[in-house]
Amino acid sequence: MRNWFYYIGILISLLSTSCVDDPVNWTPTYDSTHTIPYGTEVLRKELPKIFPDSKIQNIGVNTHEFFDETDAYYSYAHYMYINEIDIHTISTWSLISNFVYEGGSAFIAIGQGNTVLLNDLGISIDSFTKVKDEQAISLSLQAGTTEKSFVAEKVFNTEYISNYNPETTDILGYLTYNGQKEPNLVKVYHGNGYFLISTTPSLFTNYHVLRKNHNQYVLNTFSFLEDADIYWDNHRMNQRRAGEKNDGGFFNGLSFIMKHESLRWAFFLLLLLGILYLAFNSKRRQRAVPIILPYSNYTLEFAKTLSELYRGNPDHTAMVRYKINYFLEQIRQKYHITSKDTEKDYAELLSLKSGVDIYTCQIIVTTIELFKAKSYLDREDFVRIQSLIQLFNQKSQAYARSNTRS
Repeated sequence: MRNWFYYIGILISLLSTSCVDDPVNWTPTYDSTHTIPYGTEVLRKELPKIFPDSKIQNIGVNTHEFFDETDAYYSYAHYMYINEIDIHTISTWSLISNFVYEGGSAFIAIGQGNTVLLNDLGISIDSFTKVKDEQAISLSLQAGTTEKSFVAEKVFNTEYISNYNPETTDILGYLTYNGQKEPNLVKVYHGNGYFLISTTPSLFTNYHVLRKNHNQYVLNTFSFLEDADIYWDNHRMNQRRAGEKNDGGFFNGLSFIMKHESLRWAFFLLLLLGILYLAFNSKRRQRAVPIILPYSNYTLEFAKTLSELYRGNPDHTAMVRYKINYFLEQIRQKYHITSKDTEKDYAELLSLKSGVDIYTCQIIVTTIELFKAKSYLDREDFVRIQSLIQLFNQKSQAYARSNTRS
């Protein structure tokens, strides 16, 4: 009955855990390894299709280290950075600016607060005051002499470009919010290269790339970039910023489990069941009592073995000698006398201790001495010595019973 309660408890725990809904994580991480709505995994996987002739490389180290230690300055490539928050240092942006100045290009989708863009390019970014968080925004892209319009929902970026240098800047797109239209996508020429700057990074996340009316905006935006190799700077960005490295070890796997509620509860349940198992099995168990069997009596087996031995090959001489030795050994163990120590008085001593008459003892002793001296004994000799030994045993037992009664 106790085991039934135990298993029922486990079943209820498993069912309750399996019914837990994993809530949607709306955190804007912009990481290309995240499948949450505001990650960039979908865009990263679609880049080879958008740029089929380009080689795409993830920046897996610190961005400053990448531009400082590689030959990026000598390659004609696109640097891509999509993030609502600027996590780069001023020195890192200076290296990116030098990379573009030497002939590279950079697609930057970022919010407010970048001082390098302001100082080097004269770009200022401002933001509309939000009226409603769920309010849709209108977007437009320059397509030759016309504009192509889009309507986007769940876009929480309302930043726009408030100041720019008209001599080095081409306006490629606009954002209209609450009746006000401002540029949100510009191309800024810098040295031998150029910056393509967008103020709506959330449009390039998984949620919007997977929406039919939104992904067309993304494709049209990337059409302003020429075919070139790409340095993608959104791969495991949070880990690189924290100085962590995903080596595939235990704690990296544990962090993945803790991010998902269902896996987290399953892990805690497994840990609890392990503790309960150790607790119930830590009680002292009674050791099995060993079964000690009594010593077996092999007399009958021994007699059977001898009978089988001599039935097929009757050697009377050996049988008589064995019978004599066995009889003398019984006398020695039972009456503590030997024929060697008292050869002259052996018959008398045997008669005295066994209670058998002297005549019978003398006959059996004489017969034993006679048979010991003979080299060959036949069946009659075996029968004779067997009869004398049986007679002696009968008389000695009778004497022992009479002593017991008296």
